[in-house]
Amino acid sequence: MSSITIQVSETTINKMIIFYEDCLLTNNNPHALFSAKAENCTITAYKSHKVLFQGEGADNEASIWTTITNQTPTKVTPTEFNYYLPSIGSDEVGTGDYFGPVVVVAAYIDEQNINEIKKLRIDDSKKLTDEHIIKIAPTLFKLLPYSLLVVNNEKYNEVMTGDMNLNKLKAVLHKQAITNLQAKINKAHVNIIIDQFSSIDNFNRYVKDTTFSKKVNFQTKAESKFASVACASMMARYIFLQEMDKLSSLYLTTILKGASDKVNAQAQTLVNKHGRQVLTKIAKLHFKNTLTIKD
Repeated sequence: MSSITIQVSETTINKMIIFYEDCLLTNNNPHALFSAKAENCTITAYKSHKVLFQGEGADNEASIWTTITNQTPTKVTPTEFNYYLPSIGSDEVGTGDYFGPVVVVAAYIDEQNINEIKKLRIDDSKKLTDEHIIKIAPTLFKLLPYSLLVVNNEKYNEVMTGDMNLNKLKAVLHKQAITNLQAKINKAHVNIIIDQFSSIDNFNRYVKDTTFSKKVNFQTKAESKFASVACASMMARYIFLQEMDKLSSLYLTTILKGASDKVNAQAQTLVNKHGRQVLTKIAKLHFKNTLTIKD
């Protein structure tokens, strides 16, 4: 996966509009001239005559135009002109924690809420304190159209059998959350960004739908590159924290996050007090942590 930008002339911009005429996307970004979806690549041209290529096919797609313009493409870091790209961003939380659910949120940023989002301190939830997320996330839920999926531990342990694995579960959940949100916002064409956790071939195999991934821009560390994914990350973390608080209240102890030795010790204490069946209700049984807990 890569993001590449090149600077082109107005003449080249006009050629690109004709070239991508059959795959243009709706883009309400006031700084953008057009967006298009080619094979495994999203192309966005800006009024500055910078053209951004994003996706697995970015290198190949950009090479078409660097040959014409005699340029060397530049790998880009997130900047405002693409960070606040109007888009659906999807992210998940809880997959690395022994206790608690898996939470997936898809959130939509567009020209109507970008200015409000810019006023907030938006970032990857892993870079922020829980206190900050608890303060900001409720505003995000009010501002943004979103879709939320929560897989509690009992359901998680029920589905994690047979050929199911964590990446397959994530793929299915991301597709469902995004599909739900697309129906809610009712837009024919919209940028879709997922934090990449598997190859596209595997993703297609997991969701059994090759057409869906063609609409998606898979990005590594997407929560640091796009505000829509960062918002989804914060919103998912907020719900995860709420669910952990519910578990803590139910079992009269602060349920720990992560999968450390301290988590193992707490799990052992909970088993001693409530029996081994408690793990089905509160933990992800396929984690190696389960093997360390004595009957």
